[in-house]
Amino acid sequence: MSELESGDLTARLQVVLGRLARQLRRASPAEVGAGGLSAMSTLAAEGPLRPTDLAAREGVRPPTMTRMLAVLEESGYVVRTVDPADRRASLIELTTRGSAVLLETRSARAHHLARRLTELSGDQRRALADALPALETLVVTDQLTPPSAPRRQGGAGTAASADQ
Repeated sequence: MSELESGDLTARLQVVLGRLARQLRRASPAEVGAGGLSAMSTLAAEGPLRPTDLAAREGVRPPTMTRMLAVLEESGYVVRTVDPADRRASLIELTTRGSAVLLETRSARAHHLARRLTELSGDQRRALADALPALETLVVTDQLTPPSAPRRQGGAGTAASADQ
């Protein structure tokens, strides 16, 4: 693939993924902003984390995560507990209510996406299925490589992530 083709692929993929994520958020609004949903998703996948570790995984600065967690905690989506390994530190854990909101949001967005996929031809759906392993590799690679600097900014109500 030439450099020009690679640049075109990069630009088109970035635009289409961003637009698709915005469509899903508009079609199925959540009680929580994208940044909060992303943090909740990380907690659901990884279990309780220290706020600084969650900030690093989410690619935001600790003060941003502190503000986001305050909103999530006040709303009953997360709870702060004492870290048994270091009683001076705290762990953030998803509550039952937070898990339910996350599941409802994911389910509504998956339902909307499933309806949209039925509008595609069989060949288009097969092409998407064939592309999934490559797209999944892009995501896994990003998660395994910690960022040297925060990737994004955003509080509980900002559009910080497209993974919801």
